[in-house]
Amino acid sequence: LAPYLGDALDLAGANAPGLSVASGPQGALDALEARLAAEGVECKRIPIDIAAHSRMLDPILERFGAYLRSIPLSPPTMPFVSNRTGIFITDAEATDPDYWVRHLRGTVRFADCITTLAGEPQRVYLEVGPGKALSSLTQAHGDVPGQQVLSSLRHPEEAVADDAYFLGVLGRLW
Repeated sequence: LAPYLGDALDLAGANAPGLSVASGPQGALDALEARLAAEGVECKRIPIDIAAHSRMLDPILERFGAYLRSIPLSPPTMPFVSNRTGIFITDAEATDPDYWVRHLRGTVRFADCITTLAGEPQRVYLEVGPGKALSSLTQAHGDVPGQQVLSSLRHPEEAVADDAYFLGVLGRLW
């Protein structure tokens, strides 16, 4: 996607092999969508009202950093993978306000995060919340067996009672 971004768009997310997200002004996104369609590349709009992870956030970054410097930041008590780097976050990163400013502005490296997590082959992935976007991206990763990816809530189009679906997921986790 990078060669298509030009001067107005940013790479907001690298989510899976061949699946990226561009972010920026509406007109530039419209032009990108038209160009991709003309080349036979499938694209889909993400319905959000902000240009997340793009240069359009630059005007708020200083204020965001100042706010972060005004509150205590603690090292994590549980390890987690950084969407900014795609590897486990360090204590120094987690407690650095500038890290979080760069996180807000930088590309989300979801595919790299899954690569890191897939280093432990017996891992089970659970998407918590509505939708199946993250579980679908995880299943698209070549190193993750599909049966190890679960969603805690059913898709709205699935014809199954919520409690039955949830109990089924609990059973699969067990």
